[in-house]
Amino acid sequence: MKFPLTAIGLASLLCAGTVLSRPLLPPDETRYVTVAWESLQRGDFLVSHLNGETYAHKPPLLFWLINLAWVLCGESDTVARSVAPLAAVFSVFLTWRLGLRLWPQAFERAGMAALIHTSSLLWMYFSPVTMFDALLTVFVQGALLGVLRAAGGDSRGFWQAGLCMGLGILSKGPVLLVFVLPVMLAGSLNKSVNRSRHWLFGVFCSVLLAAVTALAWVIPSALSGGRAYADELLFGQTAGRMVNSFAHRQPFWFYAAVLPPGLLPWLLLGSVWRGLRGSLSDGGVRFAAVWLGAAFVILSAVSGKQPYYILPAIPAAALLLAAAADRGSQQLRGFELLPVFGGTVLLGAVPLVVNAMKVFSGTGLQGLVNWRESLVLMATAPGLLLFRRCRTVVVVTAVAVSAVLFQVILVNALTDTLWNGFDLRPMAEFVRNSNRPVGWFGGYHGQLNYLGGLQFVAELRGEPDVSEWLSEQPGGILIVRLARPEGEVEASLYVRLRRHDREVVAEAERGMLAEELRSALELPCESKLSGVLYVQWVRSGLREQPYVIAEFRE
Repeated sequence: MKFPLTAIGLASLLCAGTVLSRPLLPPDETRYVTVAWESLQRGDFLVSHLNGETYAHKPPLLFWLINLAWVLCGESDTVARSVAPLAAVFSVFLTWRLGLRLWPQAFERAGMAALIHTSSLLWMYFSPVTMFDALLTVFVQGALLGVLRAAGGDSRGFWQAGLCMGLGILSKGPVLLVFVLPVMLAGSLNKSVNRSRHWLFGVFCSVLLAAVTALAWVIPSALSGGRAYADELLFGQTAGRMVNSFAHRQPFWFYAAVLPPGLLPWLLLGSVWRGLRGSLSDGGVRFAAVWLGAAFVILSAVSGKQPYYILPAIPAAALLLAAAADRGSQQLRGFELLPVFGGTVLLGAVPLVVNAMKVFSGTGLQGLVNWRESLVLMATAPGLLLFRRCRTVVVVTAVAVSAVLFQVILVNALTDTLWNGFDLRPMAEFVRNSNRPVGWFGGYHGQLNYLGGLQFVAELRGEPDVSEWLSEQPGGILIVRLARPEGEVEASLYVRLRRHDREVVAEAERGMLAEELRSALELPCESKLSGVLYVQWVRSGLREQPYVIAEFRE
């Protein structure tokens, strides 16, 4: 039992270290927490809203859970950002349970699967983020546990699978079927499984229960939200992504490039590669292979791709890697840990190299991690060599601990240098305290509503929209993201804007700064621009851009 407990402890450390080290990240985390907050403000948990408009892009289960957490623990962004990571911790536990189901006598193998799951690079990076994929993974695993239960002769497993599938659809939509249905249709890969009509009837009942569970929300929500909302909810998202994705389009080989790095450091162990030979003779390996392989093929065929879309297949990969490592040898050979050791040292040394070389100046990479923190990252590697002749399960534990510690240290090292640049709370607080109507020039995704307690921010996509809005809201203030500097005039202006970062501009300087902006940049309704009230530099990836809050004369 110590190995799954270690895995759960590492998953908890990873999630707590991430949640406590950074703010809500725009635009995704701020958007989803805003949707949950607006549900609470409206008292409407049937139809989701974002910035006062109906929001059909995502199902409601994550929003419901965030509101439940707020009721139990108090309303804060820390509480909201803990919901998805807690699902990620529970997912690690379910990987252990799946391992025990697949290999009832192989307790160490199940423990290794949980350890590999929590310390795989792709999982460590995305699972603590407030998105839907960790929650979806939980229900994928719950459904597959039901499949294994049914394969063992307990027909109640079909009902468990159906209920989990329905809740998974309420987590992220019908994409859940990509991870579950191929395994169900393959039947159980256990020799004792009956592939008769009884099995197919059980699959049909599971899918029917899943549909009923999802439709219990979908139908009343569609009826309550209006025609446009209903069309988007029922047809827009799934059809658009599956047929000809309107966002995140990537080549078919995208996941072939993402998955191998995402499974580091485990692909560096020789015992994994030795154990893969002939492993398909194992029914549990075949079960996990169908899970991972079908998801990989189907997601690759869909045009819309993001690295985290394949997150619900990471437990399958962990089960495969654990089985391979267990089959490869009971004790690692010689210097088999050297690739993991060397890779960890090299990654930890990257900040030293980046900070010292001029070629990286202007990339936004320099100074993110200082030399002391870089040495601490490198120090997570030497202890691995103490375990180079230990049993495989002990080595897997040591590598998992090293990987999670590396990630936690790195994430916390970036708190002041990277994450702070994403924090929109100062801007949101300024807007709230101004007590004036506010507009956002460009695409707006709910970045300020929750952070500033704002009921509405006007989204203004062009100069005619700005002009009309200003005529209707003469006292309004406008948030504008400025382009990156290109010429000497712009560069000097941006130096001045940097001095005002996160500051309320003094009244005597507001007009002069507005005049400089008018002469250097193209701004909406710039002839009416009378003053710059507030400046904040905000990150978009590694680069920063200044946002200004301006007022206009009538």
